[in-house]
Amino acid sequence: MLEIEYLPEPKLQFGSFFEHEDSKTGLAKFGPFGKNVAGLHPSAIKLGFVGTRETIAGAREWIEELRSPIESENRKTVGNSAKKQESPQSFFGAGILDDEPFQDESFVRVFKILNRDFIGFSSHTPFKCAFQVNDRWDRTLQPHEIKAKLEIEDKQKRIWELVNLFDDQIKSLAQIEPSPDIIILALTSQMVDEAHAVQVTGNFYLNLRRAIKARAMKWGIPIQLIQRNTILGKKGKGRKGPLQEKATRAWNFCTALYYKADGVPWRPTSFQQESCFVGIDFYVARELKDRLTMRSSVAQAFDYLGQGLVLRGDPFEWDEEKEGRSPHMTKEGARKLIRGTLDEYIRVKGSTPKRVVVHKSSRFWGSDHGDFNELEGFQEGIRSVFSKIEYDLVNIGQVGVKLFREGACPPLRGTYFRIGEEHHYLYTMGFIPRVHALNSTPILPSGLDFDKCTRRRISSERLEASHLHGVEACRIISCPSKSISASSGIRAFSATSAICF
Repeated sequence: MLEIEYLPEPKLQFGSFFEHEDSKTGLAKFGPFGKNVAGLHPSAIKLGFVGTRETIAGAREWIEELRSPIESENRKTVGNSAKKQESPQSFFGAGILDDEPFQDESFVRVFKILNRDFIGFSSHTPFKCAFQVNDRWDRTLQPHEIKAKLEIEDKQKRIWELVNLFDDQIKSLAQIEPSPDIIILALTSQMVDEAHAVQVTGNFYLNLRRAIKARAMKWGIPIQLIQRNTILGKKGKGRKGPLQEKATRAWNFCTALYYKADGVPWRPTSFQQESCFVGIDFYVARELKDRLTMRSSVAQAFDYLGQGLVLRGDPFEWDEEKEGRSPHMTKEGARKLIRGTLDEYIRVKGSTPKRVVVHKSSRFWGSDHGDFNELEGFQEGIRSVFSKIEYDLVNIGQVGVKLFREGACPPLRGTYFRIGEEHHYLYTMGFIPRVHALNSTPILPSGLDFDKCTRRRISSERLEASHLHGVEACRIISCPSKSISASSGIRAFSATSAICF
């Protein structure tokens, strides 16, 4: 049985508690939500820079440009050309463009609704926040240092040497007073081309960006990586897909930095304040003595205000040949991880959550998988905190099932459908009727496997959570863990949860 439902575009809340479906419109009209609550709105953000003299200068020029409005490149069309009588008048009323030659302006204007002009980031715009720079927060890398690292033949070692180079400078900035609020790492084009990522094993890659971010966690200052080509508006070597135009890059960059400086740009309107959302995923990292391990990274990290932290679990061994590529935790590992997550929630919030939602990118294994009984481990860990906590365990992943609509428009963002009682799917990207345009190409929907949950509520929350992409920033808590040596065919893993409250 196939059941299809359209979930309306969720509303977000901004300054003056203004509500709107579009984040850019809300920010342009009333500014960030953080202005409504004391302590959630920084009036200034101190920026540090690490890079070469050239890349730092380029990053500073970009910051200066962001202080002023940037007009979007709106001279593009969306969709096929329409007849004159169906275009300008249907969207804007009769007679508006009667005296002008017809150029299919409706589609040009609709595109601008989706990709609106950037308003500028300063104390004089609705953001009511300004970037601050100072030479004492700059750390310059010498070209010969970078050249020596990039000439290392072993690509894994090459990446780790670059990570060490940046880490030393991040440490230097973190230990001065006052320290910057955010450190911008201005990468050269050569770094991106020659040390972007390398395959470690199977589907797992060592990625320069992720490795730097993971290493920098211990210094307690958020970082933002930026490429020289991105500043110049050029596509880098081997880059797939189009480069975002300048106004879009400005919106994304400023919103991300505002969030990382502990500001709240917007908040979903329907999230329960007493809910704790936890995302669990796995990634390859390096342990002591160059051993490779698996650690989880943040899949989703948000609460009703979009704030959160990360809790790192203990390493565990995983036999890929025997158990498959997707790692799973043991029953005890899952129990310990979720218990530690909820204990930290209670420590910070001072109260027990009424509801816990666990998102995971692989299925929750049960008793049929022996020691890797994650299902019971998560359930026991949650009940050990408080037996009456409501919980939802949600598996999220891309699937090969597609919907097709009649006509030229693809599936709508917010299309939810299920096949039988077991299989649930949701499009978080697709066609948006309000603006008659795409927010992104809807390649495949997300598959949602639910355990003990209300499918519509989970789907609606997932749709709202998609607004938080690009502004996720989490506080990190590292838990001590024992090193586990890897034997033939077996690698050591550990899990991390993203706790949101």
